[in-house]
Amino acid sequence: MTAPASSSSATQQLLRLGQSTWLDYISRGLISSGELARMIADGDVVGMTSNPTIFDKALASSKDYDASIRDSALRGVRDPYAAFVDFAADDIRLACDALTATYESMGGQDGFVSLEVPPGIEHDRDATIAEARRLAELVGRPNLMIKVPGTPAGVEALEVLIAEGVNVNVTLLFAVGAYEAVAEGYLRGLEARLARGLDLTRVASVASFFVSRVDTAVDALLPADSPLRGTIAVANARRAYGRFQHAFSGPRWERLAAAGARVQRPLWASTGTKNPAYSDILYVEDLVAPFTVNTMPEATLRAVQDHLDVRVTIDDAALADAEAKLNALGAAGIDLDAVTARLLVEGLAAFQKDFDRLLSRVGDQLECARVTAPGTATLGTLAVGHTLRLDALDRDNAVARIWAKDHTVWKPDPTEITDRLGWLHVAEAMLAEVEGLRAFAAEAAADGFTDAVVLGMGGSSLAPEVFRETFGVAPGCLDLHVLDSTDPGQIIALEERLDLSRTLFVVSSKSGGTIETRSQFDYFFAKCPDGRQYAIVTDPGSALEALGRERGARRIFLNPSDIGGRYSALSLFGLVPAALLGVDLDRLLGGALAMASACTGPVAENPGAWLGALMGDAALMGRDKLTLVLPPGLQSLGYWIEQLVAESTGKEGKGIVLIEGEDAGAPGDYGNDRLFVAVGDHVALAALEAAGQPVARLPYEGPWQLGAEFFRWEFATAVASAVMGIQPFDQPNVQEAKDATNAVLAGQQASDVTPSVADVLARVRAMDYIAILAYLPRDPETIARLQAVRMRLRDRYRVATTVGFGPRFLHSTGQLHKGGPNQGVFLQVTGTPEADLPIPGRPYTFATLEAAQALGDLASLRAHGRRVARLTLEELEALGT
Repeated sequence: MTAPASSSSATQQLLRLGQSTWLDYISRGLISSGELARMIADGDVVGMTSNPTIFDKALASSKDYDASIRDSALRGVRDPYAAFVDFAADDIRLACDALTATYESMGGQDGFVSLEVPPGIEHDRDATIAEARRLAELVGRPNLMIKVPGTPAGVEALEVLIAEGVNVNVTLLFAVGAYEAVAEGYLRGLEARLARGLDLTRVASVASFFVSRVDTAVDALLPADSPLRGTIAVANARRAYGRFQHAFSGPRWERLAAAGARVQRPLWASTGTKNPAYSDILYVEDLVAPFTVNTMPEATLRAVQDHLDVRVTIDDAALADAEAKLNALGAAGIDLDAVTARLLVEGLAAFQKDFDRLLSRVGDQLECARVTAPGTATLGTLAVGHTLRLDALDRDNAVARIWAKDHTVWKPDPTEITDRLGWLHVAEAMLAEVEGLRAFAAEAAADGFTDAVVLGMGGSSLAPEVFRETFGVAPGCLDLHVLDSTDPGQIIALEERLDLSRTLFVVSSKSGGTIETRSQFDYFFAKCPDGRQYAIVTDPGSALEALGRERGARRIFLNPSDIGGRYSALSLFGLVPAALLGVDLDRLLGGALAMASACTGPVAENPGAWLGALMGDAALMGRDKLTLVLPPGLQSLGYWIEQLVAESTGKEGKGIVLIEGEDAGAPGDYGNDRLFVAVGDHVALAALEAAGQPVARLPYEGPWQLGAEFFRWEFATAVASAVMGIQPFDQPNVQEAKDATNAVLAGQQASDVTPSVADVLARVRAMDYIAILAYLPRDPETIARLQAVRMRLRDRYRVATTVGFGPRFLHSTGQLHKGGPNQGVFLQVTGTPEADLPIPGRPYTFATLEAAQALGDLASLRAHGRRVARLTLEELEALGT
């Protein structure tokens, strides 16, 4: 069909024939860009409708609502529906204002914008009336229409609302009988209003009669060659139009019209063509008639402008043809009333589903907005310096320079900086991997795997451990175990808990050359030599990639190479194990992206930069023992933050000592070197603040903010390092410890003789910390025993304490121990394994490797002049007893 030869657009021609074109779409961007104003000026549209699906799409496809949702969150709004109404009312108000000139110039006939009452009250007359009144008052525009569903309760509400002067769009009409009830309710409402002596001239209503869905439902019941296919929706609508003509004629209507009443126009809804075999303007070109509205999605509107032959298509002949088709449908044994009754039920259910999805999205974004708000703090003597630091970072344009990957934020030399900043954008990149990761996890479960074991160290192991301890295991997914130890007892204990034939091993190493990971891989591959039991996560071109291909690994995941291990939680190193657990990756990454977005703003409003500035300044002022206070659901996050902060800042004689896992103490248990950072509120914080300790509080909404926290702390650590003048992305002393281990394994003698524990502890000073370095199996019993000793040491010496298990801490706090300030007093705890395991292809066992790592660590600590004593667990427990 070709476009009609006319100087005016199709929509303008339709208007002259008595049919108004409304746009079935609304978004903040459409309004703010000026596109809506252009469409109105060009005569494309004279009204608008909205629905939950439209708002959900607008919310998902842009950041236009971030500020509104953030404002709601900061005002304490927690109800997603209340937040939705906040921003939806803004959009509706703006759209009403854009159409005000249309409304006025057309005498109140057009220029309307619709806002819907929520689902769940469609069968409650009083609730529908109350919410319609509230929404009308909230928007406060004369050209607003409130949408109510065409249920019996909705019709009763319509009558009351029209009598009160509230404009109403009655929606979800499929049956002609339902339409007749709506027309009757409108007339009764006008009559009640007239009886009260109230003005009728500015009361308006439309009856939204749904079209295309009828064809979809009826076509499914007709034979493929039936001539009725694709005709019943139009016939049904035309019959409704015939009822409209009858309802709004005769003495009853003439009395109301004489008082200034307007007809309730039929509005053709659901006019986008669902069946591609039909014309894309089918539900426009066959439903043109005076006193009607057609609300169109943008695609249909464009098609109408391009090739609609504008003419009236509902006349007496069309009405007669409609009756013939509907009679033929009945003769074919299809009950249209049953079809439309089902469509109403389905329409209400779809409305509820769409609204639930919308509110879920709003709820997630509200949560993100609360989580990404800058923290609050009682800083005492740190307060002035923190404020000055925020200003200085803004003056230096530090945030923008970090996002631009400007290495001079940290050092003049770009080495291991410019190629280590991929974490800034990795969450966005990983969204494209989510479906594949889900499919991989589902395939592993379908193949009978019940457990997965991560073989990795440091950045490869800590985030997976946090995922397991935070979220547990989703139904039907694999349980996850993390092996980041060379202790034979720990390996044996894990192996005894597993059915190895149903275990998937995730071999995870950035470099591919980590001795612990390679030893674990060789050990289990000797027992389970089927490559389909192994997935590899590594950097492209690593030795581990080559080995995985050689051994026929089930899957090799190649991570972006510009991400350091401790910044890799949101990359494949974290997400592959998370997917196996059944973690909701979309929500996890959504939180991270929301935090990343929040970390682009001015420093005082930037949750990562705000925290990083505080961390860095506190360390420079002697409060370098950053003590975490975490909620029960997020306790394991401390392991990951400890590695991130300690390994990033612990060098050049500087460093932030991250204290995680200490039991809460009285104010007198702490020295003057602490900065407390709490996620959420905690009972002990008020007493610490009253005692003059600096306390920062970060928002806590629940474990699902984990993705946001990963990014917050990464950004904060990068900023803190800049404040301290440290390069945060290298780890020079980690390699030093590896070299010392290799020297021992090669036969170089290393003494295990140290000063006595009493002599070493006698040298503890204020501002020091005591670190327990345990080369023992990491199991609940040993953890509890070490924790008990740790707390006694803290309370006796009033210094910060940490506990680390070797060799895993060598890839974490080990960098700080050697490269940071000489504040550490180290108690290396060793034992003799009850059993040992061979390492295939190596001349040494796991026990030998663990012993060499302990000796290498000891030698490295001594080389840096650290205070260190070596003892057994029993000797450690005897201290102070």
